[in-house]
Amino acid sequence: MMMVAALLFGCKKPEETIPEITPTTTTSGTTDSGDEAGAHDGHDHADGHDHADGHDHAEGEEHGESAEQEAESGAGEASENAAESEEAAEGNEQKEDSASTAATSDVRFVSHTRIEVPGMMCPYSCYPTVRETLTSVPGVEEVQLAKQPEGTPEGEIRERVVELKVKPGFDPSQAIAALAKAHYEAKIAQ
Repeated sequence: MMMVAALLFGCKKPEETIPEITPTTTTSGTTDSGDEAGAHDGHDHADGHDHADGHDHAEGEEHGESAEQEAESGAGEASENAAESEEAAEGNEQKEDSASTAATSDVRFVSHTRIEVPGMMCPYSCYPTVRETLTSVPGVEEVQLAKQPEGTPEGEIRERVVELKVKPGFDPSQAIAALAKAHYEAKIAQ
């Protein structure tokens, strides 16, 4: 029954999309929407009143600081912000390097239990449903798709088995029942 449904409806492979990046300002000093470059975050700055402390002053209004004090504090804040930006950029590069290393390595856990799920046909809709269903079962720590045979095309599952990392007290019959409730036949694999 599940195989007939899978063949009739098929598996939905997610569409890959590339986000579009648009510049916020152009060389003419206006944004793409035509606003002046001094207008941002929903407010306009009067001529010469764009302050490093993040707020505007009306004509003739002052903090109580002299122009020299304000310039000195603005320069100090600017150098602190630049140093923080550099540190953040270095941290992001390190995170990206470790993420790309983790993505390319095939890290697998040692399986305690293997469950055969004949109706699990594709890695895009079937497997995520099976994984979510099994991770909700008490005693299941992690779920992974069994290693596929060499030469298996992308988007296809030939070894229709999931491997579970379980805690003490795990009941396989609960996992089988949860999969049945999600309309997947299943049995403990040998």
